[in-house]
Amino acid sequence: MNISLREQTTPPVVENYPSNLDGERERKSSVLKRLAALLVILVIFFFLGRSLYHNIGELSAQSWSIKPIPMILSFFLLILNLAISAFVWREILQLFGTRLPFNQSFKIMSLSGLGKYLPGKVWLYLSQIYLSRKANISKRVCIFSLLLLFAAYNLAGLLVFIASLLLWKKFSPVYIAILFLACSLIFPIIFSPRILNGLIMVFSHIFRKFKNKFPQGELIFQTGIRRTTKIILILLLDWLIFGIAVYLLINSFYHIDLFQTVILCGIFAISSILGILSFFVPAGLGVREGAQSYLLAMFIPVSLAILISLVMRVWMTLGEMVCFLIALKIKKPEVW
Repeated sequence: MNISLREQTTPPVVENYPSNLDGERERKSSVLKRLAALLVILVIFFFLGRSLYHNIGELSAQSWSIKPIPMILSFFLLILNLAISAFVWREILQLFGTRLPFNQSFKIMSLSGLGKYLPGKVWLYLSQIYLSRKANISKRVCIFSLLLLFAAYNLAGLLVFIASLLLWKKFSPVYIAILFLACSLIFPIIFSPRILNGLIMVFSHIFRKFKNKFPQGELIFQTGIRRTTKIILILLLDWLIFGIAVYLLINSFYHIDLFQTVILCGIFAISSILGILSFFVPAGLGVREGAQSYLLAMFIPVSLAILISLVMRVWMTLGEMVCFLIALKIKKPEVW
């Protein structure tokens, strides 16, 4: 007996299950990433805490005395260090033909700065783009100026680390000089109008299908030797101010000499870069302290190296919070 099925004249109705599943997968992936970042932070601080506990005798043997004046001065220099970063961003914006008052650049950088403590570095940049739009800065100018600031600031920090290697007495001064010169030559490359304008064109071409969100149009980067030199010198001055601030902070509770401070600043610079590159960990939390403690332990007792790393983390976080509160008092641009 033949049984024929009724011919289907209309396509079957397909429910929107895949999109729901995709959304569920994204949520699970986001949760897993946050849990992984939290796990990394907990593991690093667990080992730091355990090492500190086992070497607590070294700290107990020290004669501790808190000096409030050097500590207060170090905090003021830290605020100045953070303010200079906002000033450098303002200078870079001018290379793209955009002018922004310093108080507004400070407000945008300070308010968005706390976004780096959220899992993933994307929140820092998204908040900077959002606040920049409030100040009538286009997305493209904001993105490329922040990328240039990111590259220049970390390159300056890398130069500080390379220069500090001269005091390690483990490397040949000739090799250090060659490495320093080679890294210094990167500055003219990243500030080259031809290279950067080419990257802008490529980036715009890649995202041409998002033209509504990433508007088309000509964006020209212009600079010169004088402007580039000015920005580089300001960045190196910023690291110098940071070094003095670190010297005052540590000497407010433990004596270290100037040579150790230079080494410490170099170590902090490279550990900060490693923390920045660890995109899955908010604000490089734990990664920076782990790298810094490991390198510092080559010159000072392990327990003291860990203590200094933790103190500097609290110190810098408090400085960023103070800048955040100061920025809230600046009326323009309206960001809420």
